[in-house]
Amino acid sequence: MIACVTFETTKVTDPVLFYEINRAHIIHYVRDPASQGSSVYQEFYDRVKEIIEEQSPRPVDIVEHNEKITDFSVMLRVVLDIIQSEHAQSEESGEQCEIYVNISSGGPDYAAAAAIASMMVPGTIPFSVGTKEYTVDAEGIRQNYFIGGKPVGLTKSTYDPRQLPSYSIQIPEERLVRGLRLLDERNKNRMSVTSGKMIAVLKENGIWYRDTEKGDPNRKSSQRQTEAVYYQRDFIGKWLSKGWIEKDDLNSRYVLTNEGRNIIATFYTG
Repeated sequence: MIACVTFETTKVTDPVLFYEINRAHIIHYVRDPASQGSSVYQEFYDRVKEIIEEQSPRPVDIVEHNEKITDFSVMLRVVLDIIQSEHAQSEESGEQCEIYVNISSGGPDYAAAAAIASMMVPGTIPFSVGTKEYTVDAEGIRQNYFIGGKPVGLTKSTYDPRQLPSYSIQIPEERLVRGLRLLDERNKNRMSVTSGKMIAVLKENGIWYRDTEKGDPNRKSSQRQTEAVYYQRDFIGKWLSKGWIEKDDLNSRYVLTNEGRNIIATFYTG
């Protein structure tokens, strides 16, 4: 698991115990590591390490990363390096490796970088942790986050805004997403999803883009065979390669994976 520690402990330690992690990469930042005793940030890191060592039912290898957590580019590099290193070690050992990335702890630069890095490397599992109970009650909030009787929050003043560097992440192709949604709808309604039926539905919805209607009208069987090949190549093959569908051998049909469901729930929903 990869996590970042600032002023949280439970949001880091609870997931370690929940997922039964065997190695935890903990990112935090202390400007002068030599003066650890005077750093509140070091105290939070030390407490996280202590809780994991005390409460984990299995040994956990804790790897400390002292990096500037307020720098998006640094965080993207660090998280990517950790993910890629863990994958490389997994391939060398021949053992399956699940890498969890906690985007709930740490500051906004870490959270944004960690989420993007997780999506860049297949097989990485980003997750978030919601707060069930706070350590500060309503009166404590008024005492600590109000000034002159007015709510201010934890931050009293800010530096000037810094624009984040831009990284291109390609949005899925529209026809593939809309076609996938049609497949899912027909599966839910227990309707036929044979090549012929799906091709007809794709044509009805303006998603089929191959010009297969100009052939000899007396050779419809040849046209159907050609269209079936295109459907396999242009839709089924691409859905499979992206991990959006899988074969349900029991019912002899393709069904959406969890990733496929996430895709149709996110893109081109209008």
